[in-house]
Amino acid sequence: MCPSTIESNLAKIYFPLTANPVGYNHLMVAENVLWQIPETQLLVFILSNGRHPDPFKPFQIPHLSLRYEILRSALLQWPDPEKSLPAKYAAEYGVELKLGSKNCTISRWELSFSRPLRLVDHVHYFSTEEKISLIVGADLIQRMLDPRIFSDHDLALIESSCLMIAAQRDDIDLNLTLQLIKKKRGVELTVNQMNQDLLPKKLQNFYQISSTQIRKATQAGHSLETFLPVNASLYVSQNYYYKMGKQKTHSNILHLNEFEYSCFELQKKLKEVAFKLQEHLGKRAKNGQPYRFSVVETSTGGQISQTFTSLNGASDHFLDGRIIYDKEAQKQFLDVKEFEDSSVSKTRAQSLASEMQRQSGADWALAETGMAGPPSKDKQSRKNGQCYLGLVTSTKVRYKFLQFNPFLTRKEHQLMFAIEAFVWVEKELRINC
Repeated sequence: MCPSTIESNLAKIYFPLTANPVGYNHLMVAENVLWQIPETQLLVFILSNGRHPDPFKPFQIPHLSLRYEILRSALLQWPDPEKSLPAKYAAEYGVELKLGSKNCTISRWELSFSRPLRLVDHVHYFSTEEKISLIVGADLIQRMLDPRIFSDHDLALIESSCLMIAAQRDDIDLNLTLQLIKKKRGVELTVNQMNQDLLPKKLQNFYQISSTQIRKATQAGHSLETFLPVNASLYVSQNYYYKMGKQKTHSNILHLNEFEYSCFELQKKLKEVAFKLQEHLGKRAKNGQPYRFSVVETSTGGQISQTFTSLNGASDHFLDGRIIYDKEAQKQFLDVKEFEDSSVSKTRAQSLASEMQRQSGADWALAETGMAGPPSKDKQSRKNGQCYLGLVTSTKVRYKFLQFNPFLTRKEHQLMFAIEAFVWVEKELRINC
């Protein structure tokens, strides 16, 4: 990353964002900057006018007044441990959050424009004799490789007049990206990468939130207090646009909201991997290998059994499927008085699979035990998005640990657990059995 050759103004830092809607992830980025750059006196949120400048992101955005009110409300309650989950966690560590009304403001200057405004517009408007300091995502820097999005003139202005403070996105190698930009576009950008490790570990989980996940959680009917302070979460959950807004898909046929479309794609994948397992079991049957199985599920709620039994010829392979969701029901199934392990654990998955094979008489048995759905402020567990799979054959007991973004919806987690179960079982049977 290039050191700055022109003095940058770190006392005032700008944070352009669409805020569709804002979430703890955005506020954590701002908080991180204040921890990392203590000389910062004012952080300016530049709220988008809703006209997206990227031609490859043609989606509808609610009116600025709605997004402004959500952001304003979120900032007011951000440092309050009674209203904000990150503030509550920070208090547990004995630290106070820095972002507050005295060091931040919201700019609505984009309202005066009826056209999309781009990063270079912010640079041109706000920079003077000093380089403007802007918070951006690493994904935006990656898009600077594309001349259709950032022209040579754009990059020349950014190179000469802007210091970018980059937040990590999607495992992007920022150093490699900057090297490629220098090689292919001929500019050496000034970039400081955010150090997320400055914040307590528990707070870092909030970086995994995205606006898309907040919208999908709203559409799925989840509580939003895991994603936003109390008042802002109420404002989002009560807004008709986020609950019912339809998004056009590439199929030009389906008109589903983001949550529905995500589940549609996952269900399609689930059927594909179930069919692949069925094909493999058919080959095993012809070769005289064990091929009949049973399934016991907890957090997937029957997704594995239902998907496989919807296939023609499923009865050739499938013996039994059970959903044992409740703790007491699991005790009864396993014939134990108390558990010494966690409900989401390697040993629980293996025990359930072993007992399922014994009771059903199957050649092999699969068990799933996980925690689906985003975290709740009222529950202490931090295993959201985690799952253990257990597989028992005539000779071995195996397990696999799964971990997905904890802020996905319950239905998405269920489908993803089920997909990975089919993929893993088919691979294990092919290689080891």
